[in-house]
Amino acid sequence: MKKSIITIAILTLSLGYQNTQAQTSRNNNKPKMENKMTVEQNKQVVIKFNNEFFGKGNMDITKEVFAENFVNHSAPPNSPTDVGPMVKFVTALHHGFSNISVNIQEIFGEGDKVCVRKTITGTHTGEFMGKPATGKTIVINIFDIEMLKDGKITDRWNSSDFPQVLQSL
Repeated sequence: MKKSIITIAILTLSLGYQNTQAQTSRNNNKPKMENKMTVEQNKQVVIKFNNEFFGKGNMDITKEVFAENFVNHSAPPNSPTDVGPMVKFVTALHHGFSNISVNIQEIFGEGDKVCVRKTITGTHTGEFMGKPATGKTIVINIFDIEMLKDGKITDRWNSSDFPQVLQSL
């Protein structure tokens, strides 16, 4: 009787072990789900960033959309490459201009990158970068490339005609 109980116990443990091994093997063969955003989700992050940050001057959005290790590859020489200089610029922009709006003409993405062609318009109603208000309406033409990971912007490249617009004030 003792031998039968021991034999049954060994068989039960052995079958349980084999079942566990088979289940583990099946799970290991399944493709692993990564925490990866789709191109469309990344585009929505970039659109939200543009509307809130540039359009409305909402600085709190930076905590939501920028990764802690964010790098602005278009920062002026000898400037910090974190989000700080962008916050200062947009704060000054909203101080010097009213009726600011962002118009995204094109947005497209591939993989973890999103490209945007946009204009920012506004009326020069306050001092901006040492220039007193002129009442002029400005249009800044901008191209951005944003790299994202897990729904956060990690890197940014930018080109615009801002220097020419500033000279025209």
